Amino acid sequence: MNGAALKIKEKLSIVDVISSYLSIEPSGKNFKARCPFHNEKTPSFFISSDRNSYYCFGCGAKGDIFSFVEKFEGTDFLGALKLLAQRAGVSLKDSGASASRDKKEIWYEIMEEATVFFENSFLENNEARLYLKERGLNDDTISSFRIGYAPDKWRSVSDYLLKKGYKKEDLEIVGLIKTKEDGFYDRFRSRIMFPISDSSGRVIAFSGRIFSNTPSGAGVSEAKYLNSPDTPLFNKSNVLFGVDKAKTAIRTRGYSIVVEGQMDLILSHQASFTNTVAVSGTALTDSVLYSSQIRNSENNEAQINKVNNLGLIRRLSNNIIFAYDGDEAGVRAGGRSALIALALDMQVKIAVLPLGKDPADIIRENSDLWKEYIKNSVNIISFHIGRICKSSNDIRIRGKNIREILFPFLSMVKSAIERSAYISEISSKTGLPERAINEDFEIYERTQSLRQNSIEIQEVQGVKNISRRDHLEKRLFGIIFWQIDNGKQSIKVKELNDDFKNSIGNSLYEEMLEVHKPFRDALAFEAEMWYGSKTDTLGRDLQEILLNLEEEILNEKKNSLKPLDTEDKIKEFSIVSKRIEEIKQKRFL
Repeated sequence: MNGAALKIKEKLSIVDVISSYLSIEPSGKNFKARCPFHNEKTPSFFISSDRNSYYCFGCGAKGDIFSFVEKFEGTDFLGALKLLAQRAGVSLKDSGASASRDKKEIWYEIMEEATVFFENSFLENNEARLYLKERGLNDDTISSFRIGYAPDKWRSVSDYLLKKGYKKEDLEIVGLIKTKEDGFYDRFRSRIMFPISDSSGRVIAFSGRIFSNTPSGAGVSEAKYLNSPDTPLFNKSNVLFGVDKAKTAIRTRGYSIVVEGQMDLILSHQASFTNTVAVSGTALTDSVLYSSQIRNSENNEAQINKVNNLGLIRRLSNNIIFAYDGDEAGVRAGGRSALIALALDMQVKIAVLPLGKDPADIIRENSDLWKEYIKNSVNIISFHIGRICKSSNDIRIRGKNIREILFPFLSMVKSAIERSAYISEISSKTGLPERAINEDFEIYERTQSLRQNSIEIQEVQGVKNISRRDHLEKRLFGIIFWQIDNGKQSIKVKELNDDFKNSIGNSLYEEMLEVHKPFRDALAFEAEMWYGSKTDTLGRDLQEILLNLEEEILNEKKNSLKPLDTEDKIKEFSIVSKRIEEIKQKRFL
């Protein structure tokens, strides 16, 4: 790797590399820019051509062209090396870069070989090709996105890869096969295959759409889309589909478009909106508390990197348009994503699509209409004001909806001037007095502040930082404390809780319980306020909480096993991954 890196450094100056990402200006014999790694108004990010390095006096970020690309693109050294080698015209194969390969390089190689296999299988399947043509895709688009096909056989890609000398254990680690007591089989069978790449263009996962009605061994509940599990290469909350192809257009056009599905993304690119990314096969963090922590952080780059590639999108452009399906589920999903984007101090708009239509439907019918929907996208808060006004003329109902729907968005807006302007807009359009809206919002903010203070108290006492797991734990023990205190613990709640305790182990359960006991009253009160009038959904909600919580615990365990440098770690990683897949299947059913 050192030989390749030196050749790249000889051909690329740090000023040229960074100026392709940021607007820079001369500062004596150096250059300066606003740092992309923390929020600032006055440039404190300096680039030295003499030292071939950069340094930020605001947040302390420093390094060379490789560390800059790693941090900006959200990739690793291998990914940065690939991107810069392409730019410098340096061949990594010829440079001796592959002389000493680690496990990660082998896994990337396996995913690339699998992609080639699926592409070739697709070319041999006339039905699959005809299906995509009927969905509106042309040959150039299919080739550009490397769409493939997984044959309807128990072992097709695995046989191909094993013959090439790759190990079964590695195929399982990257999510291509599933093992059972009497053997193993391909995870993807009879599916149209969409490769998911990281920002440097390396394939790290797949999303497979079912093609025939009954792939080999499938039951009637076979999922329409099947995605790769979390692996050492792929974490669904850290990747946006298509980001490798969209990043240049996002930077040049000054905004990004986020859609939900693979076909939405691919057809949007085909319609020349190459600044589009998708969440299909991936996930955005949906915790409002988590978004609030990002918003309140003075240096929120660490939090941004934890969220997903919205961190990269934000560095490329501060403007974002969510174009989700035009139904209630799409509106809710867009709202959750918008909260995160607002917490990152982005300018958020919504493309208002017709009910029952998704972007792929619209583009297939008339791509010019898609351009109009993007052009006419509206500010997220203005969008919800309109929905509230249409839903009811009753002032009291409008007031309730403002508190429940709009206040979470308002609280994510950092600028007091912007918030004031939005409150004036809410007042003028809903007919509610501006003073009353302000007073209610102040109460809402105080409540949120108390909640944040509770989190900070826990941190002082040594409790880990708030996370999705912490949030789920609070929901779980809130329900338990509330039911026990009121002598109303149902058999269903007890059974679910006992099953969970057995799954994670009594010791870990008791440890979690001790952490939350000091906040028993507050957690019980919150649970009572939430479930007091809807106990009919309590069992179902609790089951979902417990499944999600167990998954979070297992994901933490998976991360603790990295690097997978021993056989014991690899074996335990496989066992934990299997249990996570079982949990996901339960959620699906």
